[in-house]
Amino acid sequence: MLAAALVFVSACATSAPRPPAPISSGGPRVDPIIEPVETAEGEIEQEELTEEEIEQALAEGVTPPHMVGRDIVRAAVLLPFSHPNRNVRAEAEGLLAGIEMGLFDHGDQNFLIVPKDTAGTQSVAEERAIEALDDGADIILGPLFAANVETVARVAEEEAIPVLAFSNDRRVAGGNAWLASVSPEEEVARIMEFARLRGIESFAFLGPNNGYGRRVEAAMRAEAAGLGAQVISSGFYDPSNDAPTDEASAVANVVQAEATRIPERVAVLIPERGVKLRAVAPLLPYFGVDTRYVTMLGTSRWNDASVWREPTLIGGYFPAAPPEDVAKYDRDFARIYGKAPTALSSLGYDAASLAAALADEEGYTPEEFNNPDGFRGVNGLFRFRQDGTAQRSLSVMQVTGDEGAVEVEPGREDFLEDVF
Repeated sequence: MLAAALVFVSACATSAPRPPAPISSGGPRVDPIIEPVETAEGEIEQEELTEEEIEQALAEGVTPPHMVGRDIVRAAVLLPFSHPNRNVRAEAEGLLAGIEMGLFDHGDQNFLIVPKDTAGTQSVAEERAIEALDDGADIILGPLFAANVETVARVAEEEAIPVLAFSNDRRVAGGNAWLASVSPEEEVARIMEFARLRGIESFAFLGPNNGYGRRVEAAMRAEAAGLGAQVISSGFYDPSNDAPTDEASAVANVVQAEATRIPERVAVLIPERGVKLRAVAPLLPYFGVDTRYVTMLGTSRWNDASVWREPTLIGGYFPAAPPEDVAKYDRDFARIYGKAPTALSSLGYDAASLAAALADEEGYTPEEFNNPDGFRGVNGLFRFRQDGTAQRSLSVMQVTGDEGAVEVEPGREDFLEDVF
């Protein structure tokens, strides 16, 4: 069977999506208002809703006036819209915009999104999850932070409501929680498999000593063991250190010695981005690494045009979502919202489109989410493992300098030969 192609940005999005539902701050729900409707004869009448009809609609869950009487599928969107960090707030709004786009393209008139503000805290996330269940939510999209996912999933599990969250922390997946994110482990697996098939035998790591850096390094060691390769050096530096010369020097000495022994079979993985990447990467050649014989590797954090002219990175590789699909999403988003999408926005689009595609009168089931054939989204082919994490089909990009980054190996087209 072919994967279900359900998440591509369609050409029908020629106008702005419907206005977003108001973000709930926990205030009282507003009762439906009787709205005027147009009759077949073209006359405007006041629709007569009985008190019993209104009470029944409210009993089923939050119901806008124009949706009274429909078999509504409700998706609660739990995101940190009022988080104190403005970058987090921007990502929350970007995810919501992506969700709106996904429903505009793939949802029907019976699908309703109900955004709620978690503020990024566990206590508020728990309150919003309880509120979402009271509102009749059939599925929850979000939250963003791992701790909040754990809390929301625990609340939602009482009513067997699925949670499609945006955290990339694998530890919070499972049960009724699926992660619609791209994890560092998936990225490391993709880029190391690519490098190993091209003859790389020895890998080194140079990255920040924080949660992200440690996860990337641990994933690199696990992948190396499975690929019959070795990790020859790991250098962790303080994330606040803009010139980690000691750590870079130590890694460079080991890498250059290995490259002298087996030239063109050694790689260094640097999971950095932006200004920090342009500062750290040149330290390796400064301390003696001959980059003609050493392959530079990165994560999706390299997917940034501002770093592609850095000489040390030219010829290096990193994983990314399918560039053509992402470029089209970016264009559509900019046309509709008048600005570029945030980094996570397309995950919201994929999650909402999946939720709309799987919606039916019987409700959501684990079997639907765990479809082994997977689904195809803006971010490529993906499927959920039994543990709730997402297996991703990522492209491999190469930094070329003047031409930017080009796709050198597309992601797989199906999961037919891969059992999970």
